[in-house]
Amino acid sequence: MDCCELFHCCDRFQVNDVDNEVIARNIILLEIISSTNPDDLSDVEYLWDVWYNMTLTQGHYTRLKVTLEKLLDGSGSSLWKFGDRQMKKQVATTWKSWLETKPLDLDSVKKNRQQFVEFYTKLTSGESVSGVMSMPSQPFCKNTSMTASVDNFVTHLDEWNQVDKAGIARDFSNNNNNTEEIVNPTMMRPGSSKWHVHYGINPIAAYLPFER
Repeated sequence: MDCCELFHCCDRFQVNDVDNEVIARNIILLEIISSTNPDDLSDVEYLWDVWYNMTLTQGHYTRLKVTLEKLLDGSGSSLWKFGDRQMKKQVATTWKSWLETKPLDLDSVKKNRQQFVEFYTKLTSGESVSGVMSMPSQPFCKNTSMTASVDNFVTHLDEWNQVDKAGIARDFSNNNNNTEEIVNPTMMRPGSSKWHVHYGINPIAAYLPFER
């Protein structure tokens, strides 16, 4: 299994995965986290956008390019040590691709993602995605008290499905409706315009409670 280690402020994290592109993305996320001020909403929004969303705002895309440049030239806020030279080269190649590749066509990626979700929805339920409400897991329902009332359940289920179908959970997008959206390159395989992210991934499942 491939691995690398982060040494930062006397803390040590080991990152493992059989897929070097997953390691490349996880390092980016940890690099962003290491320089995030939790009291600065713009920092938190940047982290959230890269971590969970299919698209980035123009400002966050620019910040991501700076993060990638720092990782490639070794000027990041953390010290990374890789298991071997070959793995380091592969991870760097992925970062370079995400940095230098021209942003993908947003409409095409959205369409490709919808087809991906549609395929697996039909595969698992035999119905079209447009007519299916994806149901959260039982523990999730219990933890959020979604079973407490019909109104509460419907409210949360609508939000669940909106994120599940759009691949975007971004409250702050309402603050600037004119913000250009760019495909999040860290969600894409380098050199591919196909959507490969697991169809069951839904950022709402990763945070509780729903209150903002």
